[in-house]
Amino acid sequence: LKLWFRQVAPRQAQAVTLAFRPPRLYRSGAMAAEKATERRAISMAEVAKHNTEKDCWICVHDLVLDLKEDFLSEHPGGPDVITCLAGQDATSDYEDIAHSDSAREWTSKFIIGYKEGAEEDAKVKLIPKNSELKGKHGGGGLGPLVPAVLVAVLAILAYVAFQNKS
Repeated sequence: LKLWFRQVAPRQAQAVTLAFRPPRLYRSGAMAAEKATERRAISMAEVAKHNTEKDCWICVHDLVLDLKEDFLSEHPGGPDVITCLAGQDATSDYEDIAHSDSAREWTSKFIIGYKEGAEEDAKVKLIPKNSELKGKHGGGGLGPLVPAVLVAVLAILAYVAFQNKS
């Protein structure tokens, strides 16, 4: 990001490069230990009570997120795509969107607890990155092959249709 501003002399300008770096989230060490003490087990019945735009909790990958109004207003998809899932487990919906790793880091800032009965690592884990999800929660398999097969079938049908007209 470059910003231009005028110095004392009106015709001299200097470029200043500013680096924007999102806050770093640590997966281990002191920060993770500190986060672990703040988290608590939360029942899905309690999550279900927080189902409005003003009080919006969702569960993603066994982690309970408290999504405040400022988050909802900044969400690229708008607040409605989240508030319709408020008070529920939204893991499948979250993964269907294919969030980027930076979006996953942003989401991890809102973790307040973990789902009751979750595995032990839920006490310290963050929202998993895309590379950590390979082979889980759908995806993979024949997914990338389906469009290619569909195009091939349509091409064959078009070829046969034009051959019959000739």
